[in-house]
Amino acid sequence: MTIKMIAVDLDGTLLNSHHQIDEKTVIALQKANKLGIKVVPASGRPLPGVLPYLEKLKISGQDNYAIVFNGALVQNLTGKTIINHNMNYDDLKYLLDVQKLSKSNLHFMCEKFYYTLDHDFSLTMSRVSYLSGMPFKVREFDQIATDFTFLKGEYTGTKKEMDLLGRKLSNQFKQDYNVARSDREIWEINKKSASKGNAIHELAQKLNIDDQEVIIFGDQGNDLSMFSRPDFLKVAMGNAIDEIKEKANFVTADNDHNGIAEALDKFVF
Repeated sequence: MTIKMIAVDLDGTLLNSHHQIDEKTVIALQKANKLGIKVVPASGRPLPGVLPYLEKLKISGQDNYAIVFNGALVQNLTGKTIINHNMNYDDLKYLLDVQKLSKSNLHFMCEKFYYTLDHDFSLTMSRVSYLSGMPFKVREFDQIATDFTFLKGEYTGTKKEMDLLGRKLSNQFKQDYNVARSDREIWEINKKSASKGNAIHELAQKLNIDDQEVIIFGDQGNDLSMFSRPDFLKVAMGNAIDEIKEKANFVTADNDHNGIAEALDKFVF
């Protein structure tokens, strides 16, 4: 079946080890866009952390889309919300209780700001802000309104601290939320209905695109939901974790060797 949508993770997939898009990948995705194929980033980042890379690809406007916050929000590239899956004040309190299981930072991601109750930032937490282009607002618990909503929570810390947190997360917590480790120093928490895989499916439906007409690319734990959709054409990067590779239809070259371009040449052009 003809491919009508290309959904790509950013870090470790679209972006090489230097957080850039290799030229061959730029050329391939621009070619797809000119053919009328929707090129859709699917990222844990917010829209401001995605747009600079789409500018590099010369993709913009209200008829193009980005899946952000791991699928909690789908926007067109002018910022209009198409789909959202918010969490609420009760979720915030639950995540704060879980934070006590390890020495970790916790921040709550909203569309325009990140909020945290922590006053001491880890290097990882600072890096998250820098790469996403989003500022932090530090608040006390009693400053958080009971109607507060957010799109994603992130625990950050050292690998040792995140390993410990992962061992202590209860099965109930994992049933209540979409829980993914996107980096050895980050655990990402979304509403159960929010995932990259669900968001791609929902967006495709709105655009009258069948799942069989979608090719997806990913490499890490927060991409697993994409690789669990049975009808997507699933491409794992050469640098992907084993669990992603096991679910893939094809394993391409890694993110430093134009893996996306290689797979598009094989399956799309």
